[in-house]
Amino acid sequence: IKKYPNLKLVITGGGYQKKFPWLINMGIVSKKKLLSLTYFSECLCVPLFFGYGTRIKILEALSIGAVIVSTKKGIEGIDLKDKIYPIVVKDVKNLPDQIIRIIKNNKFYKNKALKMREYYLKKYSMKNILNKFIYENKI
Repeated sequence: IKKYPNLKLVITGGGYQKKFPWLINMGIVSKKKLLSLTYFSECLCVPLFFGYGTRIKILEALSIGAVIVSTKKGIEGIDLKDKIYPIVVKDVKNLPDQIIRIIKNNKFYKNKALKMREYYLKKYSMKNILNKFIYENKI
């Protein structure tokens, strides 16, 4: 906040009621608005430490070429060919520093995100999943 006083953290979903000058709480938003917010933000932060299952928000962000920074738990269950992207922090204390790196080099990270989108479409698009299923099961 001291280095970037105009920086805002945008959160979505319900439940968080605290107010800060640097926080924008959008509450529950439509899928279309959420994808737009994700794409046009500097990055999507997913600081998860517990839970199970595939992180759908990560897959959705990959599908639109959004810049992602997450903990290892946040990307668990997603087969990623390039371990450099999404950006994974080992400790949540490193998250602010990584966000600053992303802001300073956003064009570089956005290019990586768009390349990762191509991988996502080959690996996770519904069309390719169905084609693979049909081919493997000789339907």
